[in-house]
Amino acid sequence: MKKLIVLLVAMAIFLSVPAYAANYVEKAVEKGKQGITNLFTGWLEVPYQAVKGFKNGFGEKEKNKLLGGFLGIFRGIVYGLGRTTCGVYETVTFPLPNPKDNEGVGVPLDSRYVWEDGTRYSILNQGVMPMGKKAKRGLINAGLGILEVPGQINKGFTEDHPFKGLGKAVVFPLARIASGVYEVATFLLPNDTETYGYGLEEKYPWDALDKTRFRNEVK
Repeated sequence: MKKLIVLLVAMAIFLSVPAYAANYVEKAVEKGKQGITNLFTGWLEVPYQAVKGFKNGFGEKEKNKLLGGFLGIFRGIVYGLGRTTCGVYETVTFPLPNPKDNEGVGVPLDSRYVWEDGTRYSILNQGVMPMGKKAKRGLINAGLGILEVPGQINKGFTEDHPFKGLGKAVVFPLARIASGVYEVATFLLPNDTETYGYGLEEKYPWDALDKTRFRNEVK
């Protein structure tokens, strides 16, 4: 209970700027909506991938449509798990920021919504590198997300918004750790083509800890 109170107070502090708060809330709502959509439509990946597999066939010139549809069922199971777990994460953590984007991180789902055609990712042709990048980012955020605490306090002082920095020092590390745990646990599964919610302001958890800038500002 105490941790929840601390989190709520911290969010209230760094959302004290109206324009900033409006943008943050709008993106948090978008993340929540996307999460609920993924959570309840993940199972539809099975029939949709089967249909896509039949349509695209297997091999050259869209041949072997029955085999393509059969393999599409298994693809749908994997993609369904990916979409559903993504939905759980996005729904539970909708108030928290996310990494800015998923470019090259994790095998992308075909599209934002399961019923869209989108672009199919082929592990055979395009490789498994995105899985490794997802695991790497997850490990960094989960293991070093705590560095956002001194980093955001530092930024708060250098930007003359110390209380806003204190709020971020609570919210941002929680966001990184939550995102990191999710990505490590699901690095083999597909994920959303992009991220939703307010974007974390730095790529790495230590980026906000710019000691040289801090010393120069204090002087």
